[in-house]
Amino acid sequence: MDIINAGFWPMSPVIGVLLYLAAVGCLAADTFKWVDEKGVTNYGEKPPHSRPAQTVNTHSGAIIEGGAQFTRKAALENERSAAERIPQADMAAARGSVSAHGMDFDVFIRLQTGMTEGELLLRAGRPDHEGVESFRHDVVKSYYYFPTVANPYITVVTLRGGRIANLERTRKF
Repeated sequence: MDIINAGFWPMSPVIGVLLYLAAVGCLAADTFKWVDEKGVTNYGEKPPHSRPAQTVNTHSGAIIEGGAQFTRKAALENERSAAERIPQADMAAARGSVSAHGMDFDVFIRLQTGMTEGELLLRAGRPDHEGVESFRHDVVKSYYYFPTVANPYITVVTLRGGRIANLERTRKF
């Protein structure tokens, strides 16, 4: 027994260091942003040789971004008087539609599976549409962020047990 344990323990630090280096190497992948000849902004792991590209920081650093974009929206809503908001709400209800706000790519790339519903709502805001289903005592929510003129993608976020289980982003027009 002592011979086996004596041979194993000197290798433990080496194995630990190798596992650490492998994990850090996986996290070091870069994302690049460039504009193609048609003027479309593209993102990918490898930039094209013929175009200048910028690196995009995709690491959240465990900081929940909720600052400026949400405080500006709240300030604008507070500036409107209650008399202005009521007629607009009545008009939207009469038309049967509410304008979509979509989800920017910058927000989408910072979402990841396993993230809580609260983090999703803090980063992306309320969805344009919600769907709730129940499978064998498991509640599954689907949040839909519809395309806009500035952002032609529909984003569907599926939550199981209050955590993000699946992220889909599809170009619609």
